[in-house]
Formats: sequence, C-alpha cells, structure tokens
Amino acid sequence: MTQLNQPATRAKWLIALSVFTLAALGYLLSAYVPPDIENSRVDVHGDRVRYWLLVGHIGFGAVATAAGLAQFWPALRRRRPALHRWTGRAYFFAGIFPSSILLIPVAAMSESGLSNMAGLYAQTVLWVWTGVAGLRAARARRYADHREWMIRNYAVTLAALTSRLWGGAMALIVFAQADSRTYQGNTVAMIHDIASSGLWLSLLFNLIAVEVHLQRRKSGAGEPAPAGSGRRRRPSRASSPV
Repeated sequence: MTQLNQPATRAKWLIALSVFTLAALGYLLSAYVPPDIENSRVDVHGDRVRYWLLVGHIGFGAVATAAGLAQFWPALRRRRPALHRWTGRAYFFAGIFPSSILLIPVAAMSESGLSNMAGLYAQTVLWVWTGVAGLRAARARRYADHREWMIRNYAVTLAALTSRLWGGAMALIVFAQADSRTYQGNTVAMIHDIASSGLWLSLLFNLIAVEVHLQRRKSGAGEPAPAGSGRRRRPSRASSPV
C-alpha cells in the first residue's frame, strides 16, 4: 500500500485539497455573487448575453467543484450512501454537463487568443469525455473504474482553479521579458500568453498528477488477474461510486 493510501496521510491530503479548493472557489465567486456586470473579471464590453453565459458557466462549475469535493470524503460514502449518490447526480447534471455546454460559447467569445480558446475547448472535451466514461462505468456497476474516471474528471474540474496559480507563475516569467524581442512591450500579447499557458499547464499537470496517483495505487494494491486466468474482478461494497 502506498503512503498516499494510508488513512492519516489521505486525510491530510483531503484537508489540504478542501482548504485550497474552497478558498480559490470563494475568491472566484466573489466577483459574480451577487451578479453585477460591472464587477466581472472578464471584460464583456457591456454585452449582457455574454455576461450571463459566463455567470452560468461559473455557477454550474461551482456546483461541480463543491459536489465533487464532497465525493472524495469516505465518511459520506460509508454513512450517507443515499446523499453520496444524490451529490454525484448533482455533480453530473447540475455541474459538469451544463457548465461544459456553456463553456462552448464562452470559449468562442474569448479575447485571450487562439491558444487560450483551444485550451478551453480541450477542457470541454476532456470534461465531457471523462464524465461520460465515469457515468457509464457507474451504471455498469464497474465501481473501481468509475472512481478512477471521476478522479480524472475532477482533475479537469480543478483546472479552472489551478490555472490561476499557474497564471500567476507565468505572469512573473512573461512580464520579466516585457522588453525582449519576444514581446517588445506588447501587453496584449503578454496577457494572452499568460492566460493560455496557465490553462494548458494546469490541465497537463493535473492529469499527470492524477495518473501517477492512480498507477501508484494500483501498484500498491497489486495487479488484477491476467486475462484468461478464469478469475474475474467483481465490484465490492468498498468500491462504491465516488
């Protein structure tokens, strides 16, 4: 068993994840609750349709972020299985799916360059793909696979928050080169690079970290029986959905 899977260590990681997620989510929502177009961190140029698409995407994304975080706490699965299932449904149908749909027009109206637009579309595809894979696994009662897909899916969900951290780091690097031949004092180009690199790095490192964790957990638990061995893995009660 890996160190990360030990209860005490896992609890510490969950607490750290919860503190970061709730703090970052609170900061993100502070500009949009209550809704006021003048407080928007994205300049929508007075376009109320664009603003409400953005607010809807952020609002449903906030539901996904909070509901997904709750799914990681083992006590919810053990003591409140019905609440766990309803929280999971909220994560899917009041969180990632409506938020990802609204992300399509939000990305299309992005003014942070084609690289940032491509990153938003990539996030949408990854969000829906991993979400559908997790949902299908749950309905087929392949709960171990379901948990793995939902961990990947939540890594994509968190990219909206961790991209702010990467964006801050990239801002230091980019603005240090403001007068270089690369930017030549072009502030717009610098902002575009900060936004796009922060998003792409967030998606990349979130998914790499998750895959490393999943592979370490598999190694610690032992490999499943090889194909054709006559043994078939069965979902156990302990492998309930995330």
